Amino acid sequence: MSEEFEAVIGLEIHVQLNTRTKLFCSCPNTYGEEPNTVVCPVCLGLPGALPVVNEEAFRLAVKVAHAFNATIHQESEFYRKNYFYPDLPKGYQITQYTRSIATDGVVEFDIDGKKRSVRIERMNIEDEAAKSIHTEDGSVLLDFNRAGIPLLEIVTRPDMRSPKEARAFLERLKQTLKYLEISNCDMEKGELRVDSNISVRPVGQEELGTKVELKNLNSFKAVEDALTYEFERQVKAIKNGEHIVQETRLWDEGARETRTMRAKEEAHDYRYFPEPDLMPVSIDEEFIKDSLKNLPELPWEKELRFERTYGLKKSQILVLTHEKDVADYFETLVAKLKKLTSKAQDAVKLAANWMTTEILRNLHESGVSISEFKFKPKDIAELLSLVLKEEITLNIAKDVFRKMQETGKGATEIVEKEGLKQVKDTDFLENVVKEVIEENPEIVEKYKKGKTGVLGFLIGQVMKKTRGKANAGIVKNLLEKKLSQ
Repeated sequence: MSEEFEAVIGLEIHVQLNTRTKLFCSCPNTYGEEPNTVVCPVCLGLPGALPVVNEEAFRLAVKVAHAFNATIHQESEFYRKNYFYPDLPKGYQITQYTRSIATDGVVEFDIDGKKRSVRIERMNIEDEAAKSIHTEDGSVLLDFNRAGIPLLEIVTRPDMRSPKEARAFLERLKQTLKYLEISNCDMEKGELRVDSNISVRPVGQEELGTKVELKNLNSFKAVEDALTYEFERQVKAIKNGEHIVQETRLWDEGARETRTMRAKEEAHDYRYFPEPDLMPVSIDEEFIKDSLKNLPELPWEKELRFERTYGLKKSQILVLTHEKDVADYFETLVAKLKKLTSKAQDAVKLAANWMTTEILRNLHESGVSISEFKFKPKDIAELLSLVLKEEITLNIAKDVFRKMQETGKGATEIVEKEGLKQVKDTDFLENVVKEVIEENPEIVEKYKKGKTGVLGFLIGQVMKKTRGKANAGIVKNLLEKKLSQ
């Protein structure tokens, strides 16, 4: 990034709402059905069909607005946004324009250990267009199942100053939306889409530069990459004395560059006017209060509680609370593990380490979510309790975990059947220690000359001879005693 210029970035995010039916009709809000089977005269925009507002869409929008401290408006209105495109059956989109459901929110997040905030200008409820499917022969097919699905448009102020910051903002936004369960936010299914606006100006200048809109951003990485490319393109153009043109550009993932799509439309190009088939929407205080009942603990609230309750490292807390289901699994695991051992704090530490390494790695490798994980918290608690009771070592626990996945058997059964219990027999271990000392005279000599770090090597040799079953504490004490003689 150039030190002479700074980026000014704003985002427009479209989130598909988890309602049972579409925004203005009773067609199911589903995904994956046969093309053009979940449609009716309303969502197909047939003449004479009249829309009816979905109340649940407003309830979900109120939850989002509340989470980000936005002003919730009791009076809002729908408008027609007119433009022609094949996937827009009515020839216009029904959206909110000057009278939004909510305005003036804020999203707070951390980046590189520093707190940042981005202001939300407005939130609008609107209906979705159909889905265009481009075939190999150049044809374009239309699936109208998606037409009429409710969206929440979230428009930010131009508060972000780097592509990395834009990505961090989006990650916090998506995390919060999933915590609220208002959307699954699956970008591959189009449930969360991002358009970026970026301009460039010399550092210290107040006046904004000419903004360019970026589309076709189907991942947060694509958002960051496209913004990075566009920033560098605009800086280079300005240095060459060129004028930046206000336009819409597409991100070409293959070529790793943006390219011109069309000249940027202004608001007047859409000929907005109030939707004549819908009355302005009024929601009262009772509706708002009812919508906010039983709100979940939000990410930043959970992070703070985890810090106070469990005393974990910040890095672990962020991993454990990134997804609500993972945080819930962890807390259930800790509760069950504490019932099986008296070492409460050790139980928390071990559970956190196991979750952030073994379990999350297993989920990543198998491509499943925590809700699809084959082991319940009680199964993992049974395994980890054997470690805390010093019946097996941590290394053996990892081996047992692998065998649990292969066989589906419980930890205790595997340990008993395969004789994996930790060896604490001092007489037996003393003989093994003696063998290791005799077999490694050069290492022993280094230890006696003050290089005590080699003790770890000797402990490792004992563990190797006992197939990882020796109690490391007993081995260490025996080695130190023998080597001091």
